[in-house]
Amino acid sequence: MGKVTGLAHIGVMVKDLEVSRKFYVEKLGFEEECRNDLGGTVICFLNNGTCLLELVCRENYQAPTDPRAHIDHVCMEVEGIDALVASLKEQGVEFESDVNYSSVIHGGVKNIFFRGPDGERIEFFEYQR
Repeated sequence: MGKVTGLAHIGVMVKDLEVSRKFYVEKLGFEEECRNDLGGTVICFLNNGTCLLELVCRENYQAPTDPRAHIDHVCMEVEGIDALVASLKEQGVEFESDVNYSSVIHGGVKNIFFRGPDGERIEFFEYQR
Protein backbone atom coordinates (compact mmCIF):
# COMPACT_ATOMS: atom_id res chain seq x y z
CA MET A 1 0.00 0.00 0.00
CA GLY A 2 1.28 3.46 -0.87
CA LYS A 3 1.60 6.43 1.45
CA VAL A 4 2.60 10.07 1.59
CA THR A 5 5.94 10.47 3.41
CA GLY A 6 6.53 14.22 3.35
CA LEU A 7 6.96 17.34 1.26
CA ALA A 8 9.04 16.78 -1.88
CA HIS A 9 9.10 20.34 -3.28
CA ILE A 10 7.07 23.44 -4.08
CA GLY A 11 6.66 24.48 -7.72
CA VAL A 12 6.83 28.24 -8.27
CA MET A 13 5.80 29.88 -11.56
CA VAL A 14 8.37 32.44 -12.75
CA LYS A 15 8.50 34.85 -15.66
CA ASP A 16 12.28 34.87 -16.19
CA LEU A 17 14.10 31.75 -15.03
CA GLU A 18 17.53 33.43 -14.83
CA VAL A 19 16.31 36.40 -12.81
CA SER A 20 14.51 34.11 -10.34
CA ARG A 21 17.39 31.61 -10.14
CA LYS A 22 19.84 34.42 -9.45
CA PHE A 23 17.59 35.80 -6.67
CA TYR A 24 17.28 32.47 -4.86
CA VAL A 25 20.96 31.54 -5.32
CA GLU A 26 22.63 34.89 -4.62
CA LYS A 27 20.27 36.38 -2.07
CA LEU A 28 18.86 33.33 -0.26
CA GLY A 29 21.74 30.86 -0.53
CA PHE A 30 20.08 28.17 -2.63
CA GLU A 31 22.13 25.89 -4.90
CA GLU A 32 21.01 24.74 -8.34
CA GLU A 33 20.56 20.96 -8.44
CA CYS A 34 19.47 20.54 -12.04
CA ARG A 35 17.70 22.16 -14.96
CA ASN A 36 15.65 20.57 -17.72
CA ASP A 37 14.02 21.87 -20.89
CA LEU A 38 10.76 20.00 -21.34
CA GLY A 39 9.80 21.70 -24.61
CA GLY A 40 7.89 24.89 -23.88
CA THR A 41 8.62 24.62 -20.16
CA VAL A 42 11.97 24.85 -18.41
CA ILE A 43 12.25 23.64 -14.83
CA CYS A 44 15.07 24.33 -12.40
CA PHE A 45 15.39 22.65 -9.00
CA LEU A 46 17.03 24.72 -6.26
CA ASN A 47 17.99 23.33 -2.85
CA ASN A 48 18.72 24.93 0.51
CA GLY A 49 18.77 22.57 3.49
CA THR A 50 15.42 20.80 3.61
CA CYS A 51 13.78 23.28 1.20
CA LEU A 52 13.54 22.22 -2.45
CA LEU A 53 12.00 24.66 -4.94
CA GLU A 54 11.11 23.89 -8.52
CA LEU A 55 11.14 27.04 -10.63
CA VAL A 56 8.71 26.55 -13.53
CA CYS A 57 9.12 28.85 -16.54
CA ARG A 58 6.60 28.38 -19.37
CA GLU A 59 6.84 29.99 -22.82
CA ASN A 60 3.27 31.22 -22.56
CA TYR A 61 3.73 32.75 -19.09
CA GLN A 62 1.04 35.21 -18.11
CA ALA A 63 1.44 37.10 -14.87
CA PRO A 64 -1.33 36.22 -12.44
CA THR A 65 -3.56 39.04 -11.27
CA ASP A 66 -3.18 37.74 -7.71
CA PRO A 67 0.48 37.46 -6.62
CA ARG A 68 -0.39 34.45 -4.45
CA ALA A 69 -1.09 32.52 -7.67
CA HIS A 70 2.62 32.01 -8.36
CA ILE A 71 2.55 28.67 -6.57
CA ASP A 72 2.02 26.16 -9.39
CA HIS A 73 1.81 23.06 -7.21
CA VAL A 74 2.68 21.42 -3.92
CA CYS A 75 4.55 18.16 -4.37
CA MET A 76 4.34 15.37 -1.81
CA GLU A 77 6.96 12.65 -1.59
CA VAL A 78 5.36 9.21 -1.56
CA GLU A 79 6.22 5.53 -1.31
CA GLY A 80 4.33 3.04 -3.50
CA ILE A 81 2.99 5.61 -5.96
CA ASP A 82 1.23 3.04 -8.16
CA ALA A 83 -0.71 1.52 -5.26
CA LEU A 84 -1.52 4.95 -3.83
CA VAL A 85 -2.84 6.22 -7.18
CA ALA A 86 -4.92 3.05 -7.68
CA SER A 87 -6.45 3.47 -4.21
CA LEU A 88 -7.30 7.13 -4.83
CA LYS A 89 -8.82 6.33 -8.23
CA GLU A 90 -11.08 3.80 -6.50
CA GLN A 91 -12.16 6.65 -4.22
CA GLY A 92 -13.09 8.84 -7.19
CA VAL A 93 -9.98 11.03 -7.45
CA GLU A 94 -9.25 12.02 -11.05
CA PHE A 95 -5.67 12.45 -12.27
CA GLU A 96 -4.30 14.67 -15.06
CA SER A 97 -2.40 11.76 -16.64
CA ASP A 98 -0.99 8.33 -15.89
CA VAL A 99 2.04 7.92 -13.62
CA ASN A 100 5.10 9.19 -15.53
CA TYR A 101 8.77 8.33 -15.19
CA SER A 102 11.30 11.12 -15.60
CA SER A 103 15.01 11.50 -15.00
CA VAL A 104 14.72 15.20 -14.11
CA ILE A 105 16.28 14.87 -10.64
CA HIS A 106 18.05 12.46 -8.26
CA GLY A 107 18.42 9.56 -10.70
CA GLY A 108 14.77 9.53 -11.70
CA VAL A 109 11.29 9.86 -10.28
CA LYS A 110 7.78 8.66 -10.89
CA ASN A 111 5.22 11.43 -10.66
CA ILE A 112 1.59 12.32 -11.29
CA PHE A 113 -0.59 15.44 -10.93
CA PHE A 114 -4.16 15.86 -9.68
CA ARG A 115 -6.38 18.50 -8.08
CA GLY A 116 -7.53 18.91 -4.51
CA PRO A 117 -11.11 19.76 -3.60
CA ASP A 118 -10.64 23.50 -4.23
CA GLY A 119 -8.71 23.06 -7.47
CA GLU A 120 -5.26 23.24 -5.91
CA ARG A 121 -2.68 21.37 -7.98
CA ILE A 122 -0.96 18.48 -6.18
CA GLU A 123 1.90 16.30 -7.39
CA PHE A 124 3.03 12.94 -6.04
CA PHE A 125 6.78 12.31 -6.41
CA GLU A 126 8.45 8.93 -5.79
CA TYR A 127 12.24 8.86 -6.04
CA GLN A 128 13.61 5.85 -7.92
CA ARG A 129 16.62 5.11 -5.70
